[in-house]
Parts: sequence; structure tokens; C-alpha cells
Amino acid sequence: MKMTALRIAWLMFLPFVWNNWSADAADFTIETPGGIFAFQINGQNVPTLTLLRGHTYTFDVKTSNIHPFHIESLGVENNDINDGLMTFTVPTNNANYYYHCVIHGAQMRGEITTIAPPHIEILKLSVGTNLVLTSTATNNWNVYPEYSTNLSETNWFALTVQSNRFVNGSRETICGRPEGDSVFIRIKSAP
Repeated sequence: MKMTALRIAWLMFLPFVWNNWSADAADFTIETPGGIFAFQINGQNVPTLTLLRGHTYTFDVKTSNIHPFHIESLGVENNDINDGLMTFTVPTNNANYYYHCVIHGAQMRGEITTIAPPHIEILKLSVGTNLVLTSTATNNWNVYPEYSTNLSETNWFALTVQSNRFVNGSRETICGRPEGDSVFIRIKSAP
């Protein structure tokens, strides 16, 4: 097989979080099972939620009609519901928030802490039969490269990751070689 030269440009890191791999799945399920006087989120009673600033989360609310769920912040769509989907785009400012019952207020309240997403940059890119990407990262965040052959279109295609490991303070990601002679590479990241 003849290898052609591959011209690559790389783009900025795009942070994202996957709590579920299904596009239809909610990040959080909110319930008040058995008449308890507390919100149960993903099976835990009144947990503190730690969310990334600037990210959008989906909440599948299934509470008693006397316990409408409310997030005390800007960026909430479909707030104050007891049944349905709610989204929360976490503001980018360094602030914490809380959730509570619209009717019972402080009696049914939990904390939302926010953290900044990590800043990840591509340090080195090697192209052979595979693409080897070295980036800044932390030990608990992986990177997921994508490629496009045309920046005027919105289609980005995931590269098949064969290895994603933290070595000597950097993240080394080995993935399949993208198709085409001239491509753009960007990376996303997830914990």
C-alpha cells in the first residue's frame, strides 16, 4: 500500500463530558421515590453535583407533583417541573448554585459546585500508519481526536482510538490514520 503525504492542521481543544454514550440519555435522573422528602439524583439522596462550567446537562425529572425541581441559576430551560426533561447550561463564571423544591425550598435543597474544564493543547502530532497525538492533559481525562476535510461543513468524524494513556505528564493518544490527503484535526476531552 502506498502512503501519501498527509497535510494536517490542528484546531483548538473542545471540552465535553459524556456521562452516557447514548445521545438520548439524560445525565441525571431526578426522583422522589416512595414519598421521601428529598430529591434522589441518579439513586443518591441529595448529592452535591459537580458540573463543568460552560457545559449543558440534561435532567430527566420524575418527581411527585408536590416537589417540582428547580435549579437556582441562569441557563436553565424547562425549570420548575415535576415530569419531563430539563437542561442546564452551566454559566462560565466561577460560582456555585443549588437545586431545590419549588414548594418546600430549603427543606429540599442540594448544592451544585462548578469547576472549570481542563485546558488541553496538542503538543506534537506524528503521522505514519497511525496518528500519534501528544497533548497536555491530566491523568483522569482522555482525549478523543476528530477530523474533517472541509471546515466550511460541520461534519467531524471520530478517529478510532487504539490507545489513550497518560505518560510522563502528557496524554499520548494513538488512533487510526484519517482518510484524505489534507485534513483538520481537533480534540475533545472527557473524564
